Amino acid sequence: MRPTIAVEVTALDHIVLRVRDLDRSLSFYRDWLGLEAEFVEDYRAGRRPFVSLRAGAQLIDLVPDADFAGGGNTEAGLLHFCLRIRRCPLEKLMAAFEEAGVEVLGEGPRPRVGATGMGMSIYVRDPDGYLIEIKEEG
Repeated sequence: MRPTIAVEVTALDHIVLRVRDLDRSLSFYRDWLGLEAEFVEDYRAGRRPFVSLRAGAQLIDLVPDADFAGGGNTEAGLLHFCLRIRRCPLEKLMAAFEEAGVEVLGEGPRPRVGATGMGMSIYVRDPDGYLIEIKEEG
């Protein structure tokens, strides 16, 4: 059955991730990937139930949940999400991740297709086990 109203999706607005340890996740996304954190003070003051990270025009919301078992369970639905980067050689980023104990999957950067075409990318796991593809802008 088709809807009787026309819808035009223009972009992905945000995704929401449950995290066990907000500070650890903030360190990964803000310090390692350079995403700007928003509403941290509001969260800490109890005025907001989550923190947002700016990824271009989109947001990644981090919802703290100490009972969360982790995002590495692909049976839950999310296989991975992809973040585009620039000005950072993937080989150097991959080596820095490995040195810091961040799980890097596979061998070296490989070409993969995405929304903006082909580009070199790597896969890493965040502190909660979410699989993230990090892809150079093409």
